[in-house]
Amino acid sequence: MLAPPPVRVLVAERDAAVRARLSTILDEADGVELVGAVPDAAAARVTLRRRLPDVLLLDLRLSPPEEFPRRPAVVALATFDSDAGILRALRDGAAGFVLRSARGRDLVKVVRLAADGHLVLSPDATRRLVSAATRLSGPRDERLARVDGLSARETQVLVGVGAALTNAEIAGRLGLPEPVVRDCVTRVVRKLGCAHRTGAGLLAYERGLCRPGVPGPN
Repeated sequence: MLAPPPVRVLVAERDAAVRARLSTILDEADGVELVGAVPDAAAARVTLRRRLPDVLLLDLRLSPPEEFPRRPAVVALATFDSDAGILRALRDGAAGFVLRSARGRDLVKVVRLAADGHLVLSPDATRRLVSAATRLSGPRDERLARVDGLSARETQVLVGVGAALTNAEIAGRLGLPEPVVRDCVTRVVRKLGCAHRTGAGLLAYERGLCRPGVPGPN
C-alpha cells in the first residue's frame, strides 16, 4: 500500500527566531513537507499560489484575509494575549490555532488534524476563548440567538462540530448516514451565518452546548 502524501505546510511568521524554530520542527517531522517559511504577507501570497500547501501556519499580525479559504487550512500562530485576534480568525474560518511556544509533537499533531479538516481547539484555550467571546460579543449576539432556532438534530450535529469531530465521527455517534450529516453541517453553518464550520463550532461553545475538555479525534 502506498504511503499517503505528506502534509504540505507553509509558515508565515514575522519573528525570525520563531519562524526558524517552527521550520526546524516541521522539516524533521515524518509525513510533513515544509514548502516555505516567509516573514510577511506578500511573500505568503506568492508562495501560496506557487506551492499550494495543505496548511498555512499564520502569524495574525500579518494582515490575514477577511475570510479564510477552505484550502489551505489556516492555523493561527498565537500568543497568550491574542484572544481577540484568534476569535476573529476562527469566526472567519480558520481551522484553529496553536501557540508559538507549542512543543514539537503538539505542533505536528495540530498540522495533521487541520489538514484532515478538524477543528483545532485545545480545552484550556477554549475556556479562555469562550470567556473572551462573552466579553467581546455580549450575551445577545445575533448568531448565538440563531443557535436556539436549530432543530434537535441540527443541534446534535452542531455539538459534534464543536467537539472537533469529523462528519464520519458525528455520523457514527448519532447513528446517521454520513451524507445526511454532511448536508446537516452545511445547513447549520448557513443558518448560523458562519463562513465555515469552525465558526459554528465556536458558537456551540459560546452557547454552552459544548464544554472544554470534550474529547475530539485522536
